[in-house]
Amino acid sequence: MGTFVHRGFARLAVALVALGTVGVGWTAPASADPAGLVHVGETTQETSSDKVLPVRCPANTVVTGGGAYLTTSPDARGRVAVDRLEPLADGSGFVATMREAGPVNYEGEWRFTTGAVCVSPPSGYQVVAVTGAVGTQYVTASCGTKSVIGMGGRVNGGAGDVVLDQVVPSFDLKSVTARGVAVQGATTPGWSVTAFAVCATAVAGLERLWDASPNDSTPDKLASVTCPAGKALYSVGADINAGNGQVLLSGVNIGPEDTVRVWADEDADGLAGNWTVAAYGICGS
Repeated sequence: MGTFVHRGFARLAVALVALGTVGVGWTAPASADPAGLVHVGETTQETSSDKVLPVRCPANTVVTGGGAYLTTSPDARGRVAVDRLEPLADGSGFVATMREAGPVNYEGEWRFTTGAVCVSPPSGYQVVAVTGAVGTQYVTASCGTKSVIGMGGRVNGGAGDVVLDQVVPSFDLKSVTARGVAVQGATTPGWSVTAFAVCATAVAGLERLWDASPNDSTPDKLASVTCPAGKALYSVGADINAGNGQVLLSGVNIGPEDTVRVWADEDADGLAGNWTVAAYGICGS
């Protein structure tokens, strides 16, 4: 596996698969970055099997958020999907899973990258996990009186028949909602969804940002949003609207210059209707 550590440690160029392959350059930290801020990540080997990939935060830091994205040929888009974006309970890192999904069995090889944002432990740091009842699509994890600084979601027991298509922080940054959706032709019973909220107190300048792609029938879509000047990206999220289990989340990327990039693709036999994908970011100073 390939490993990268950057933002305050080194600079790295990464290939982003989204509506074509685009070169992305990482930048040095701004003076307003939270204490200890660093991005870490690893990339899997290229195989034809489902994959789980954890990354660990450096010593004396904790995870606030993370993402996962395909780093492979365009053929895998719409055939491989995210079903786990999980900040670990002890704050030590982040785990992502991507699985082959959809109505057509994909025979090709593919790989993906897991990335995480880590910072010095803020006051009141806590990871809250809530698992819903079997078959419940929407699950919400709350920070109570604390504020959400990070988010995640996980499908349990979906086996590629159920994928993650929403991880969204609330407007007031008090909770996180995750959603699992059954793909076309799904047969796996007994699945559930877990939502994760990374919580803290007295974090300066917290702000929830979002932007969405056009609402049309284009089969491959990208959405992105960037933190305002003077603020850094704590966490990233995504939402597919009206995908009906036929649109797969292919990437949730911690981009350069405090940018969230999210992309999704219709499955192998497509979707006739209109749909959108949205990118969410939590920024702070």
